[in-house]
Amino acid sequence: MFRYFIFLMILAVGCRAYAAEYQNALSKASERKPVVLFCYGANYDKVSEAKYELFVKKRKIMKYTRGAVFLEVPVYQNPNEKELREYKKVMGDAGLPGGIWSYPCLAVVDANGMLRGVVQSAEEMKDPETAGAALELIIDAYGDQEKLLKKARRASGKRQVSALAEAADMRDVRMPDNPLGNGAATGLGTLATNATGMLEVGQKIQEMSLAEAGKYVRSLIANGYFSRRQRQEIMAAYSGHVRRNGGSAARLRAIYTEMRNIDPTSIYGAYAEGAIKRWVEPREAAGEPPYEPKRSSGKTALGDTQPS
Repeated sequence: MFRYFIFLMILAVGCRAYAAEYQNALSKASERKPVVLFCYGANYDKVSEAKYELFVKKRKIMKYTRGAVFLEVPVYQNPNEKELREYKKVMGDAGLPGGIWSYPCLAVVDANGMLRGVVQSAEEMKDPETAGAALELIIDAYGDQEKLLKKARRASGKRQVSALAEAADMRDVRMPDNPLGNGAATGLGTLATNATGMLEVGQKIQEMSLAEAGKYVRSLIANGYFSRRQRQEIMAAYSGHVRRNGGSAARLRAIYTEMRNIDPTSIYGAYAEGAIKRWVEPREAAGEPPYEPKRSSGKTALGDTQPS
């Protein structure tokens, strides 16, 4: 009986130690450095075994982690007692973050253990270099998003919504469930209420004159609620309206240039650059804009303003 009691005490201490490894990693996560988990099928997956050897044992992935805390997480099918202890040594009683659907993978989690990004497709995980490039994008985007969320938490009103919108626009990384960190979703609710994109703007301005449409679009941009992506969507709808209603090449150039400069690296930025070459430069070269009939009532003013 005494020996059994000692065994239970050791097991209890061991469980606390197991929980500490993952929890300690989360406690070290910061605004710039998340936790990176290498999750792999440990007792059944030959692909995982090969990737584990290359990525982890040979440390090929380490130069891509940007200094983040790195943990190996063995995932077992029908684990025996030894395998269960090995899992608990890393994760304790915590389960894997939601959103992982394939092994092996590189999961990026924040201080709350929420999955913010994951490299998991066979194409991405084909070698350490390809996986590492994808991992770096996630970690860099995570840092940028965390800065915006920190800004949002310190702000209120329009400034808070604008910062949240910018954070939600970040490519390669997911928003946390509770971005304001206060147990409420008021910021996201406001963002959803004020979200305006190309479809809504196109429908609103399709019967307006060019002057009215320009004034309306400027009032939207000036209110401060919109992220870069949303502002580019608004400008895309506006450019289609101007082009279809006889707007000058000079006006179109100004609109597309502004749209591009909001975020040249986005799909809308690339589209705006292409639109200048397709729609503006030929008209400038001809010396006079061609006649463009106004669309009939009831039809959207969007059409090929969609990026392609």
